[in-house]
Amino acid sequence: MKISLNWLKEYVPNIKKNDIFIEELTSLGLEVASIVKTKKDTMIDIDMTPNRADCLSIIGIARDISPVYKKKISLPKYIKFIKSKEKIFSNIDKKISPSYSALVIKNIDNSIVTPPFIKERLETCGLKSINFIVDTLNYVMLENGQPMHAFDNQKFSGKINVRYAKKNEKLHALDGQSYTLTTNTPVICDDEKPQAIAGVIGSEDSSVSVKTKSIIIESAYFAPNIIRKASKFFRLQTDASYRFERGVDPLLNEYSLGRVLTILKEYTDIGDYFFNQSSAPKVAKHIGKSILINPDLFESSLGVKISSSFIVQTLKYLGFNPDLSRKKKTGLKVTVPSHRFDIAIPEDLVEEVARVYGYNNFDPILISGSLGNIKNTSDKTNNYSDALVARGYNEVISFSFIPKGDQENHILKPKIITLMNPISEDKAELRGSMINSILSTCSYNFSRKNLNLRIFESGKTYIKHNNKKVIEENIFAGAISGVNSESNLKNDQDKLSFFDLKGDLLSVLPNLSFEAHAGIKYFDKACQAVIKQNNKIVGYCGEPEKSLYRQYSIKSTVFYFELMIDKVINAENIKYKKISIFPKIKRDLTVLVNDNILANDIIDVVERKSFNYMINIKISDIFYNKAEFETGKKSMTIEFTFQDKLSTLTDSQINDEMGKIINLLKSKHEAVIRT
Repeated sequence: MKISLNWLKEYVPNIKKNDIFIEELTSLGLEVASIVKTKKDTMIDIDMTPNRADCLSIIGIARDISPVYKKKISLPKYIKFIKSKEKIFSNIDKKISPSYSALVIKNIDNSIVTPPFIKERLETCGLKSINFIVDTLNYVMLENGQPMHAFDNQKFSGKINVRYAKKNEKLHALDGQSYTLTTNTPVICDDEKPQAIAGVIGSEDSSVSVKTKSIIIESAYFAPNIIRKASKFFRLQTDASYRFERGVDPLLNEYSLGRVLTILKEYTDIGDYFFNQSSAPKVAKHIGKSILINPDLFESSLGVKISSSFIVQTLKYLGFNPDLSRKKKTGLKVTVPSHRFDIAIPEDLVEEVARVYGYNNFDPILISGSLGNIKNTSDKTNNYSDALVARGYNEVISFSFIPKGDQENHILKPKIITLMNPISEDKAELRGSMINSILSTCSYNFSRKNLNLRIFESGKTYIKHNNKKVIEENIFAGAISGVNSESNLKNDQDKLSFFDLKGDLLSVLPNLSFEAHAGIKYFDKACQAVIKQNNKIVGYCGEPEKSLYRQYSIKSTVFYFELMIDKVINAENIKYKKISIFPKIKRDLTVLVNDNILANDIIDVVERKSFNYMINIKISDIFYNKAEFETGKKSMTIEFTFQDKLSTLTDSQINDEMGKIINLLKSKHEAVIRT
């Protein structure tokens, strides 16, 4: 709903700066969608929740913010009516309209120009100017929330009827469309035909123009559910239906006509007019309803003591009329105002006080009990997430629902939980494993040429047990695919493998162990393992089996893991080594060895000896020349890195170590040193 800030300030003049005011509106539950400044005004667009129909007007919003500014809202002046003896109504169906008012005005000049301030405010609030009478009705609707409709009295045959339409009756509406009515359509009729779909839209046949001299203005309370059904059936949402289907104040219609007449008489001469009203004994269920509330309920519900004076004053400003005479005896008796359909129980009143008090003013309190475990699980998951993100992973989020039949190949059918009323066909089952969600995400990325993936997700899986009990488990899962780095001249590009996945998991939890396995249905038998911690299974990893590749149209190799978070124990007593501040020294050694000696054989024999100062060894080159190849020999270049924690190494120290390494390679592999 769009409102004019200048108009609102007429009721709450001490509104603060715009940014502070916007925060106050949001704190009260009136969420601001946008703000547009014009030359003379500011338009504020508020996303109104369906239960707050009372705020679909300037006065409604002013009343809602009045406790914040300690300003009691007064209604604008209006003309009070005496019921006329002249009949306006023929028949009013009180199930459609429990309260129906009508004002007939004769000899009115509708050719005058709409006053500029009315026209400007309508435009600020998103409504077009049509003519003086219609603009006045729209102005009062924006002012107090009561929609009204004007009929040209000279085009109206007979008296007003409110009834359901007869089958196949027609209505040529103000939007230029013709509608075929049904027996469920509420209509406003004259003695001959329908002149409006009640609470939704009027007829072009009886519309008011600048030539109109006599008018009938209707102002009613329509049953919200009936208007909602009519609006949805014809796919029509007007400013009137938007308010009626949420609930207009049932006692507002007579006042609104008096307000309209006041404005009309101020700007034009009016001839005779007369008013009449039809009202059911009980207009709405909440009218006159009272709620008895124990003052202690505020503290027990909100966790903070709010002064009784603040409670009483807040309820007064909001129009609840608390009865202070019974406050100390049996509790505080509060009368629900006619504009508040949404207030039914004492807790509703607690909420009213709480939002005015300000939810930001409540100190956060951790609830004791089982929620502590949830916090621990969340902390663990966050730690693992941070560690994987540091290794180049991206977090993904998916639904807990998957298409029907997607998991039948790897989960027994009796254990699968099928939804009775799924929101869509692709969300018909609860997942029993995270592998379907992860592979679906991989497929989505692969189809968009994002082939190098490292992803993870934390979520829940759901399995039905034999006794029909649902087992809900916290799972931390992920997958890798593609190559280890982008193509460049500096780094080698290798395909990611099972061992890359294993290394990533060990970087997160160094106390994990991996044991080959062949019984996990959704993994390839040749590439799967159980993940253990203290000899207990805490997860699984491996390559998905071929049917899952086909199911998700995946051609790239994927490696998947999942950890059962509640079973995982964080590694303790991890020892870290300080990084030496002294320089590293590298030495290369080229040796001639038999062709059947592998690079790992060279590295293993050196590493097992644990030479002083050596922190790394790697093979940097392997090459053949023709003569050596014919004799079954090859040359191998080995790179050694040395570093000390306490001092800078000298050449003599390095030479001593290199001498020992050379002698070792000569004795173990008959290596010949090349110069």
